[in-house]
Amino acid sequence: VEFYLITKKAGAKQGLLWKLIFASVVMLVTGYFGEAVWRESSVLWGVLSGAAYFYIAYLVWFGEVAALANTAGPAVAKATKTLAWFVLVGWAIYPSLRA
Repeated sequence: VEFYLITKKAGAKQGLLWKLIFASVVMLVTGYFGEAVWRESSVLWGVLSGAAYFYIAYLVWFGEVAALANTAGPAVAKATKTLAWFVLVGWAIYPSLRA
């Protein structure tokens, strides 16, 4: 949602918001299933959760969010890049913090 709000002035469409929300929900729900519900198939659920995570990372670093941020000016580009690093590092270390 934050990425959409930052890039909205640059022309982000509501479809981008729904892509990000959907991928986030898929990531969280499949991660939960693998961690708490179907532990015997946790690898499968982890792969599905990871795929959603990498889709979000792709949108932010190379996809629609990156394109909008780069055309919106230096302040938006900097805010987007800072948030992208926060999300990338924060979500990447989360599994190791849970272990």
